Amino acid sequence: MTGCGRAPKTSEPVEDVVALEQETAALKSRLSAALSRIDALRGELGQGDAPVALGGLAAPDIIDELAATKLTSGNRRPIQRRMDYLFENLAEQGEQAVPYIRAYLNRMEDVDFGIPKSPKDEAKELEYWRSRMVMVPLDFEHPPSLRAGLIDILAEIGGVSAAEAIAEVLTTSGRGFEIAYAARALRSMIGPDAYRDEALGAAHELLTEPIAVAGGNKFDAASRQYLFRVLEMYNDQSFVEIAQGQLVNEEGRIDRSVLSYFREIGDGRAIHAVVQAMQSGQLRESDMREMARVAVRGVGQNDAQADSLFQDIMTSDQYSLDVKMETIRSMDNSEDLTNMNKEEQATVLQSRLALMDTIQLGDDDIMSWANEIYSGRVESKIEGRGFDDERAYETMHANFRKLTDQVNREQRSGERQQVIPAGPTVVPSP
Repeated sequence: MTGCGRAPKTSEPVEDVVALEQETAALKSRLSAALSRIDALRGELGQGDAPVALGGLAAPDIIDELAATKLTSGNRRPIQRRMDYLFENLAEQGEQAVPYIRAYLNRMEDVDFGIPKSPKDEAKELEYWRSRMVMVPLDFEHPPSLRAGLIDILAEIGGVSAAEAIAEVLTTSGRGFEIAYAARALRSMIGPDAYRDEALGAAHELLTEPIAVAGGNKFDAASRQYLFRVLEMYNDQSFVEIAQGQLVNEEGRIDRSVLSYFREIGDGRAIHAVVQAMQSGQLRESDMREMARVAVRGVGQNDAQADSLFQDIMTSDQYSLDVKMETIRSMDNSEDLTNMNKEEQATVLQSRLALMDTIQLGDDDIMSWANEIYSGRVESKIEGRGFDDERAYETMHANFRKLTDQVNREQRSGERQQVIPAGPTVVPSP
């Protein structure tokens, strides 16, 4: 008995009790997982029944029904409701369902839950995802495939066995999308460094020696983008050197997944590859503009190569007016400084401003005007105030558009062959 409202004395410290409770919970989890595996084996051998949820559905039956699902534009709503119900039933079975989910994932089969398209539309979609899609999605209202849905259920169930089942996907799958999807699920369950070595090892291997997926969908077409997203998840800079050699693809185009990787976590070494590509004279105009945005991120940060490239773009006739404008506009972009505190941002912007002051252009060159305008914008950010000459800013851009339209018309008509005139750029009188 206890009395007087006082807690009874105990012979063990509180810390020991907490530790024993945690150990007990861990042992119960391991026991439950072991029993689940035994049940699964019994089911396969015909010595026992598979666990059944409250709705009367066994885990293998749920998975089989999901695997037989075929979505069309006509049946999408009722079939989607049925799929949601089946996934919910599977999740309710908890750890007992893990062995069956794991067994299906190990079969290396999948069912695409997308609505079928015509061959022409499908080819167009695949090409877009392969070559243009950069910010590939990992969040969906409904699972895009059966394997993705099963990974979601494992993450919802939680526990050691579920995490191990997801981790097996990292070591067995040859699909970039699945590597990214599994890594994201594991990080949400365990923490930001969950299975880091396994995820990065798989991503490095598939980026170096990709595997063609027979009958792949749009997510497989964007496999490289998903693999680079894995590198970005773990802030992995160990692949930068290899990525430098992959920046320009076999078609002579910029690989935008590499470019995105450089934007996110590429260190100073990435600038070398960007500079080489820009100075090659073989890139298309759209690629040049994107490269300029990446290169400018290193300007003002003690990167002599980036600073030199900025000066070269602004003063050389090798680069078009659009590339020049994209470069100068990026100088006051603070998005690439978000990981810095205010003092560090001010230091970089001050270095950029000093570099902009060294640019020598003719008074009648519109880029001289643009340099002056953007110098004012950088200065206003350093001082923490708004830019007070928006009218001059808008007028400058209006004149720039007129000038580029004129240059483009002359180029198309054959009157002039160079995108950039040999002499100073003259702003037409309004």
